[in-house]
Amino acid sequence: MDKMAIWGENIPGNSHRSKLSDLEIRGNPNVILQTLRFVLALPGQKYRDKKTTVDTFTYVSCIKRGHARETYGDMPYLIPYLAEGSDSAVIVIPGGGYGYISIDTSREEQQTEGALIARRLNEIGISAFVLAYRYNPYTMPIPLLDVQRAVRFVRSKADVWGIKPDNIGLIGFSAGGYQVGGFINLVRGRDFFPPDYRQDATDQVSDQVSNAAMIYPLLTLRFNIPVMFCMFPAQKVRDAAMRNQLVNDYELRDHLASHDVWQFIAQGDKDLLVNVQGVRDYTDALKSAGIPHRYIEAPGANHGFFMNKKYADVFQSYLDWLR
Repeated sequence: MDKMAIWGENIPGNSHRSKLSDLEIRGNPNVILQTLRFVLALPGQKYRDKKTTVDTFTYVSCIKRGHARETYGDMPYLIPYLAEGSDSAVIVIPGGGYGYISIDTSREEQQTEGALIARRLNEIGISAFVLAYRYNPYTMPIPLLDVQRAVRFVRSKADVWGIKPDNIGLIGFSAGGYQVGGFINLVRGRDFFPPDYRQDATDQVSDQVSNAAMIYPLLTLRFNIPVMFCMFPAQKVRDAAMRNQLVNDYELRDHLASHDVWQFIAQGDKDLLVNVQGVRDYTDALKSAGIPHRYIEAPGANHGFFMNKKYADVFQSYLDWLR
């Protein structure tokens, strides 16, 4: 499995500092137990301090198992799945609640939000690139900068792969859905690099995409307040005024800047992790703004339904829309 590092020698947000100085780790090191606690912690409109829960999960399931480094030295990368003769590409962005990414914790053949999606895209003649981005304890906008860099990286090498730069799209799942929505509305075309970052030639490449798909996506923090501990410094999340400001600043329906991007959104109406109302609010905002999009609400579907054979028609609708 090829892994293409997307950044150069200077990676924004990285340092030799230990993540353990920012993580609050406590409790039983059992992976299954911590995974259950993590999943149960994510939903909720009320503030609950879940810092130790999400940090212990990230440490036990990712850092301790070697999927992520103990220092801020992780190397974001793309895994290519090239389709012969294709002039189009989709960057696939898995989910994981910003506490992990699904390609870190499962074998390649089980990556329903990575390898399996990429191979299905290959079957219809579209190349795919699965993105491994940084997560807890990295904080925003670092994860979104990884998306921006991935787009620029693929565009910079489009000629090598026979891809038309204007035929590059995105598809993200759950937190990966926020990666997509946050990128096209908050980051695209803008400079959020840290002051000490030295830009290179790839940073001068356009970060334009032609289409964006968001599947059971986290598009607002209003219904998942605890997940903020995976996205922002703990002192800001614990402060009520700062927390409310972050919720407003990252509310995508209120910061639409994607009028030129065709969008596809799919959500289940029985999702226990991502409240369907947040997705409805976003699509209502797209409609009001006249932004071209297609929204499918799968009846009876819970989180993670996209590759379920019961909802194969939803996946087929995405493929038809993409064509």
